[in-house]
Amino acid sequence: MPLLLLVIFLPLLEIAGFIIIGGKIGVGWSLLWIITDVIVGMMILSTMGGNILRSAQKSIDKKDDYPFEELFDGFCILTGAVLLIFPGFISDFLALPLLIPPVRHWIFLYLKYKHNSVLNELSKKSQGFTYWYYEERTGGTTKTIEGEFINTDENKKLH
Repeated sequence: MPLLLLVIFLPLLEIAGFIIIGGKIGVGWSLLWIITDVIVGMMILSTMGGNILRSAQKSIDKKDDYPFEELFDGFCILTGAVLLIFPGFISDFLALPLLIPPVRHWIFLYLKYKHNSVLNELSKKSQGFTYWYYEERTGGTTKTIEGEFINTDENKKLH
C-alpha cells in the first residue's frame, strides 16, 4: 500500500518540486540538473550495477554461500539509478541514500534485524510459520486428508 501511494503521489511531488526549487534556482539550472541526473543515472546503471552482480557471483563461487548483502547492494544501486533517471528533484533525494555505501549497509542491517525479529517471533511457537499461517491467519481451519496412494508407473510395468 505505501508503495502504491508513492507511485501515485511521486509525480505530484515532482511537479511541486519543480515549481518550488525551479523557482529558486531558475529554469536553466533546473534543466541542467535534470540532464546531468539522467547522464549520471545511466552511467551508474551501466557500470556499478554490473560490478555488484559480478562481485555477488564471485562471492557465491568462493564461499558457496548466498550473498544477500551484495544482492541488496545491487538492488539499491539499480533502484537509485532508476530514481536518478526519473526526472525530478524529489526522486533524486530519494536516490541518494541508496547510492551511498555506508547508508546501504545500515539499511541492510536494519532490514536484517527486522527480519530476524519476525523469524524469532514465529519460532517461539512450536510449529513456527506453518502454525502461524494455518492456525492464526486462517482462524484454525486446517484439514487433514487421509488416504492411500497407488504408484501408477509400477502398475503400467506389470500389465
